[in-house]
Amino acid sequence: MIGRALGGAVRNLAATARSAVTDVVTGAAYLGDLVTDRVADRDPGDAVLRVAVLILSDQDGPLTSEAAVLPSLTKADAILRQQAGIGVRTVSVRTVREPAPVTALDPRANQKLLLDDMMGRTDLYRRYLPAGSGVGAPVTVVVVRDIAGRTTGCSLGMTADWVICQRSLFDADNPNAYDDTVLAHEIGHALNLPHHSDPQNLMFPTSSPPGAVRGTELRRWQALVLNANRHTIPAIRSSARP
Repeated sequence: MIGRALGGAVRNLAATARSAVTDVVTGAAYLGDLVTDRVADRDPGDAVLRVAVLILSDQDGPLTSEAAVLPSLTKADAILRQQAGIGVRTVSVRTVREPAPVTALDPRANQKLLLDDMMGRTDLYRRYLPAGSGVGAPVTVVVVRDIAGRTTGCSLGMTADWVICQRSLFDADNPNAYDDTVLAHEIGHALNLPHHSDPQNLMFPTSSPPGAVRGTELRRWQALVLNANRHTIPAIRSSARP
C-alpha cells in the first residue's frame, strides 16, 4: 500500500510539473498573441475548450443520461463564450455500462480525492479518458453517484485532466439539487482558477439551489487565466478589423 501511494505521488507530481511547464509556455504564447492582436487591431475570435463526459453506472444502471447533462454543457459554453471568449466543444459523451466500484462511484473530495488518486482509487476514470494530455487535451467530466460531505463537484486542478460532478446536479426534477453552474465551476478549477469571494462570480465556492445559486460572472484576469491554459485551443486569428 505504501509503495502504491508513493508511486501515485510520483505520478501526480510529474503530471503537475508537466502541466505547469505547459501552462507557462501556452500562457506566454497567448500573451504574445494578445499583444499582436492589439497592435494589429485584429479580432482574435473565440478560443475552443474541448470537453468529454464520462457517465458511470451502478447496479441500477447509468447514473444519468446524455440528455440530462446537455443543459449544463450548454450553460458552460454560454458562460465561457460570453465571459472569456471560449467556446465549449463537447467531443464525446460515454456511458460505462459495467457497474463501477464504490470508490469510483462515491469518491471523496479535495485533499482526500488527491489521496485516493494517489492510491489508485480513481484508476477507472483514467481508463476511459480521451487519448492525449498535452496542449488542447479535453477536460473530462466524470459523473459520479455521490461525493462525500456537502460537495457536489471537485477538481484536482492541474494535477488531473478530469473533474467529478455528482449526478444529482443534472436531475431537473429535483430543484433542491439541480445546479447547472457546477460543471462550469469545476472546469474553471481544471483550468487553474481559484475560488472567488463574490457570490455573483462563477468561482464562488458555494452554490445552494434553488434559492442561492452562484452567479456566472468572470473578472478580466480570470478570463486571461482561462485563455492561457494548456487545455484552451487558441482562436484562428482573422485579419484586422475594417
